[in-house]
Amino acid sequence: MNKVTKSPKETQEIAISLSKKIKKGGVVCLFGNLGTGKTIFTKGLAEGLGIENLSIKSPTYTYIRHHKIKDQNVYHIDLYRLKQIDELLALELNEIMHNKKNIIIIEWADRMESILPKKRIDVELEYLDDDSREIKITEHE
Repeated sequence: MNKVTKSPKETQEIAISLSKKIKKGGVVCLFGNLGTGKTIFTKGLAEGLGIENLSIKSPTYTYIRHHKIKDQNVYHIDLYRLKQIDELLALELNEIMHNKKNIIIIEWADRMESILPKKRIDVELEYLDDDSREIKITEHE
């Protein structure tokens, strides 16, 4: 699915809509250059999933943020400041991604492409101009 948005609100609305399709064990990978709207999209996903008191921040020195929603865990992973994944972080990320009770949202997913699960949703955001973004959503089974 490809969409062009003209505002951050439209970007969030697409993310809210996508959140309704995400089940436990779901992994959403966000790709795009700086300023393309990955954090705005993440805020929309969080809102759609029911995360209250949105504390989605980016970039940050904290790579992994945990949110609890009812009986499930949502992990927001932001790898902006990461140059290379060390063995310890790779093990922690693998453990989080392979727990079928978790929902995972990964910003800058290209920085850990070698360990991403095959089953996931990729969201590619591209800057068109100051107000417009192209969003391409691909579901991998």
